[in-house]
Amino acid sequence: MSNTDQQMTAVEALLAFARRAVDDQAAQALVDQAARELAGRTVVRPEQQLAPLRFVLRRRRDVSGISGLGDVADGVLWPDGTASVRWRGEHPSTVFWDRGRVSVEFIHGHQGATEVVFVDQDGEPSAVPAIAAEGTAAAAPLVVRRVLELALRRPVPCPKCSRTTQCRCVADRTEGRLDIVLGALAPWLNTGTGEAA
Repeated sequence: MSNTDQQMTAVEALLAFARRAVDDQAAQALVDQAARELAGRTVVRPEQQLAPLRFVLRRRRDVSGISGLGDVADGVLWPDGTASVRWRGEHPSTVFWDRGRVSVEFIHGHQGATEVVFVDQDGEPSAVPAIAAEGTAAAAPLVVRRVLELALRRPVPCPKCSRTTQCRCVADRTEGRLDIVLGALAPWLNTGTGEAA
């Protein structure tokens, strides 16, 4: 082994070895594949225009009896495949998973009691540029969808006792939910001219 070989990292050595048999692009693809297999994440290059994807952990059955039901945590799936999860509630915490969605579902899925529900979709522009370009026709659907998601998560008061948490009143909260959603969407309701009201 020469002096130069000793200064190389394992990744650099693998890349140099692969370049002996294939071109640079194929060698880099091999190194990237090795990183995915060994570390569980993708190498993201600065020139790649990849956006993180937001998700929630939606729990239908609380196996532990601690976190409750509904959207119990917010998460981000980063472009390299890793994930961050921030728990909601009185005792919030943040967890990072190097193996991304696979680890999140394995640890917190509880055999289907909790699912990962993506707020953003692959290939969708991120929310920041969409909000900045709010007046454009292309941005409006994404902004409206975000407003609608937030409105659907807002607690609805019971028409009998005014509680926003569960109560014993067996009252229909549909009317209150409609009022919240319509109030949130009011600025985007069309006037017939194709512009926001």
